[in-house]
Amino acid sequence: MVTIDTIAPRPTRQKVALPVRKGALLPFRGLARALKLWWRARSTRVQLSQLTEEQLRDVGLSAEMAAREIRKSRLLLLDPPVQPPM
Repeated sequence: MVTIDTIAPRPTRQKVALPVRKGALLPFRGLARALKLWWRARSTRVQLSQLTEEQLRDVGLSAEMAAREIRKSRLLLLDPPVQPPM
């Protein structure tokens, strides 16, 4: 019977890079890109929900237009919009 040593002593261990098929990570890149875009839109809508009517007028938006954009982010509706005191 022959035994095979499968664990090398510490000084001779080397890091081995596993081969990755070219294009194997492409679905994950697409998912990461989609999540990044979603997070950016959500963050923008959070900031939009915190603007006062005067600030909305400064950027050329009505309260109705801002409300319509904020409603696009359904998870944002779970928390009431935070309005700074006037």
